[in-house]
Amino acid sequence: MNIQGEYLLPATPEVIWESLHDEDLLRETVPGCRELSRTGPNAFAGSASVGIGPIKGLYRGTLEIVEETPFTSARFRVQARSGHAEISGEGEVSLEASNGATLVRYRGDARISGPLAAVGQRLLPSASKSLTETFLRNVQDALQARAARGG
Repeated sequence: MNIQGEYLLPATPEVIWESLHDEDLLRETVPGCRELSRTGPNAFAGSASVGIGPIKGLYRGTLEIVEETPFTSARFRVQARSGHAEISGEGEVSLEASNGATLVRYRGDARISGPLAAVGQRLLPSASKSLTETFLRNVQDALQARAARGG
């Protein structure tokens, strides 16, 4: 399954870059996040409660940044598992300055196995894109709230 898209965030690439490495901000913005912790300089582990169509579950997983160019791009690898599915994938994010904002381009490729793959195959691409856009909207909201508080 492949997803891709772009989203304009109202901050500089440097601010977005730091935000996407900020454990507290990620915990607050990842849809359904229950827990998140840094396990290494470029690695996180956590869990999130996610529903895709009629199948809902608690997914535990990891995210590892495998290559990055500060303020510009990152490649990452994810793995997650619940009682309904096992998910593994790779993705890329690029940041491009755009009139005081940042154009975030994302691309991902995921492999899913288990009951979710069989039941939700046609729902997965749109659900994955929706979760990604919800995350980016949440980042936007968090950055705006921090700016309003003077932080």
